[in-house]
Formats: sequence, C-alpha cells, structure tokens
Amino acid sequence: MPGSPNLAQLRAILWAQFRAQRNFYLRAHKAGVFLSWLSGLLWYSLWVGGGAGAALLTSGAVRLEILEPALVSGLFFVFFFWQLFPVLLASSGAFLDVRRLLVYPIPPGQLFALEVALRLSTCVEMLLVLLGACVGLIINPRTPLWTVLPLLLFGAFNLFVSSGLKTLLERLMQRKWIREILVFCFLGLLVLPQLVALKGIPKPAVAQLEKLVALSWVFPWKAAGHLGTGHLAWPSVLILLAWTAAAYWFARSQFARSLRLEEFSAAPATAAPRQASPRLEAFYRFPSRLFADPLAALMEKELRALVRAPRFRLVLLMACSMGQLLWLPIGLRRGAEGGFVTSNYLTLSMSYALLILSDILLWNVFGFERGAAQAWFVTPVSLRTVLRAKNLVAAFFLLLCLAVVTLIVIVLPVQLTPLQFIESLAVLTVMATMLIAVGNLGSVYFPRAVDPTQAWRNASAGKTQIFMLLVYPLISIPLSLAYVARWATDSEAAFFAVLAVDLAIAAAFYWVATDSAVEAGEVRKEEMISTLTASQREGPISAS
Repeated sequence: MPGSPNLAQLRAILWAQFRAQRNFYLRAHKAGVFLSWLSGLLWYSLWVGGGAGAALLTSGAVRLEILEPALVSGLFFVFFFWQLFPVLLASSGAFLDVRRLLVYPIPPGQLFALEVALRLSTCVEMLLVLLGACVGLIINPRTPLWTVLPLLLFGAFNLFVSSGLKTLLERLMQRKWIREILVFCFLGLLVLPQLVALKGIPKPAVAQLEKLVALSWVFPWKAAGHLGTGHLAWPSVLILLAWTAAAYWFARSQFARSLRLEEFSAAPATAAPRQASPRLEAFYRFPSRLFADPLAALMEKELRALVRAPRFRLVLLMACSMGQLLWLPIGLRRGAEGGFVTSNYLTLSMSYALLILSDILLWNVFGFERGAAQAWFVTPVSLRTVLRAKNLVAAFFLLLCLAVVTLIVIVLPVQLTPLQFIESLAVLTVMATMLIAVGNLGSVYFPRAVDPTQAWRNASAGKTQIFMLLVYPLISIPLSLAYVARWATDSEAAFFAVLAVDLAIAAAFYWVATDSAVEAGEVRKEEMISTLTASQREGPISAS
C-alpha cells in the first residue's frame, strides 16, 4: 500500500516514545504512578457512572418527546465541557510536538490524524458519556440503529474543534498582549454564572438570548439530538455535516499553519536581542542595593528568569485578578455586610492568589532551570544561598501581588479598613513562610521540569497535587486558631497574639526545613538532575 512504510515509521517512533516514558516513570516515581492511577480510577469511575446514566436515559426509560430535549441539552453539555474545560484547566492532554517529527518523511496527513486522535485525551469524560448514550440508543427498541451515527459524527465534530482550538491557542499564547486578553476572557467566563445568579440577566441580554434560541436549529447539538431520537430530517443531516466539515477545515488549516510556523520559529533566534529598558535594568539590579553577592547576584538572575518567562507572567496575572473575581459575587450579595467574606475579602483573595502562585513559585523552584540546575552543585555557591535567594524573590512577588490585589479591592465596592489590611498581611506572612518551607523540601524531593515558554500547560504532577492537598489543611490549622481566639475573646489583640506565635513556629519550621532540604539536595542531586533533564529527552508525544 502506498504510504504504509511511513505509517510503519510513525508507529515505530511512537512505540519507542511510549517505552521510554513508561520505563522512566516506573523507575523514578513508583509511588507517584500508584497515586495517579488511584486518583484517575476514582475520577473516571464517576464518569463511567455518568455514561451508564446516559445509556439509561436513551435506552427507552423516557418517552421520545421528553428524550429529544434532554438529548439536545446533554449534547450541548458535552460540547461545552469538551471545549472549555481543558482550557480552564490549562491542560493540553497528550499533544504532538511536530518539531521532533518534521525531520522524518511522514506525510502531513498522517501527522494531522495523530494530532486529532490525541485530542481524545483532553476529555475522556465526555467520550464516556457520548458512548453511553450510543449504547442506550442501540438497545432502545423505539429508535433505529442509524441513530448512533449522528452522535458519533457529533463526537468527530468535537474532536476537530478541540484540535483546532488547541493549535490556535498555542499560537495566540505566544503573543504577549493577546495572551493577557484571553486570560481575562476566561476569567470572565468563570465569574459570569455567579453574577447572573446574583443580579439576574439584563433585559437587553434576555432579548438577544430569545433571538438566539429561535435560531437554535442551526446548532450541531440541536441537529444531532433531533436525529438521535430517530427523526430523519434532511435539513438536520445537512446542518450536522456542514458543521463537521467546517470543524475539519478549521482543524486542518490550523495544523497546516503550525507546520509553517515551525519553519518560521527559528528566524527570531538569529536576530539581535533587544536591550532591556533602563527602568527594567534598575529593577533587576535592585537586590544589589540591599544584599551582598552572591545572594544579590542570584536574586538578580532569578528576577530576570521569572520576568522573561511567559508562563510566570500569565500565572502572576491570574493570581492578581482571579481571587477578587471569584469572591466578588459573594461579597456583593445582600446581607453580606459584616459577614466573614466581606470582613476578610482581601485575605481570601490573597489566599487564592497564593494557591495559584505556589505551584510555579514555591513548590518547584528548580523547574524553570531544568538541566541547568546542575550548576548549583558544581559552583562554589552553597545550595542554602540558592534557596534563600529564590525564597526572597518569591516573597517579593507575593508582596507585589498583595499590593495589586489591595488596589483592586479598594476600587471594588467592598469595604477595606487599615486593620483588615494589617490582618491580611500578617496571615499572608505566616502562610507564605510555611509554604516556602514546605516548598524547599518539595523542590528537592519532587522536582519536575517546566518549560517557561509554554504559557498554557499544566505542570503539576499527580504526586505533587496530592502532597499539596495534604499540606494546605495542616497549614490552615494554626491560622484557624487565631480566628477562633478572636471569636472567643472578641479581641483583636488575641488574634494578633496567636498569629505572632504562629509566625515564630513558621520561622523555626522554615529554618529546619531549609536545612533538611540542603542535606537532601546533596544526597539526591543525581536523581534531581536526572528528573529535571528528563524533558530534554522526551519524544514527539508529551502530556500536560
């Protein structure tokens, strides 16, 4: 068959990639693999139940006149979840790195087919629901067997849309201002349902929605739902085919453009690097005014690396804006004046910001350096000094985030008194000190490589996520005692007294944890470097 040698070559490359990744993870992270498989089993067991529920719905348990609107609503949920949920989680699933395969004589059509197939990894949950609905239609005596074809075609439509969106977003995320605009759009999608539930839908928007509902027959989920109940209507067939063809063209054109961009991507590397502005250079060199070398030099290096990383800038932007948006509907609710959320609005917003920043700023301080982290074990600079520099830079960005969040809260219609700001600063100091201490240990025991140029991929490993879920409740215990003391005594002095004790405990914990991290780093340096350089040996298929 023509093209079969190329297909065999592609299978050989992917098989070698699979074996390499399997051997690496089973050798280095057995506990993490077990925990990841366990959590995945529990998660997908829930969605298998959802698929069983979809099968029960379409198997004849309800009348056809009730089944059609239910099926249309379910297919819209499948589309919405399939396309938006991976974006909100900043996850690409399994993705194809085309740059590693362009040197092989593989036709672009085969690469595109592989890329589309990998889109299944982004939303296996919706595939289970869709397949469950298909099984129900097959066993339903009142629906013909061909009714599963529209649902399968609807699944192909979602695959093509997902592939095109992934490629489009990756390209847009490389552009600085478009990346920030997209982030604010996604944040608006998160808070919109809460604002609608709080304030209702404005009348002009209701009128537009009524017009949109009148045109619902042109949407693919409406056509697929109508056909899925056994009503053979050629307009619905043409609509579903047209949407699928348009989605295929969108995915194929975006993939072809990414192939052209791979050739163009090397061009900027030959251009002369831009000189930083004098103000930015003064910002980079500011640590030398407060600290002596080598600590000041290490802090300057860390500042330059973080500010230049698109991933860090994106996460910092989300940390400075997402917390206020999520808590705003609760703070504006009637009767919320004087409540816990309103009284601690800045503290809750900063706690959420700290949660977002922890993964990239505290828990994995060597992630951006990847293989270059081996320099810290051969230079005369001690690992303790390196950790201290990274911790000071992290503290600086947390304070910067606190300043930005405070300014935003002042503008919002939420009360913020000077005492509440001092409370937030004290709580943040205690929490950040504990998290930095645990982060020093986690950076040595659970290091992982992070690509700073990839602004829209999830970097958390399964073991790290479970570790964080265990740590945060433990850290919240001493902080909760301060609020309990204030509630029991009705005294701010008792609140700050308990926080002072918490701060002393956190400082001692930081000292001990950092000493332990330094000792563990000397013992585990070979394993650390091997793990951090693993991404440089990855094959064409990756996952995030």
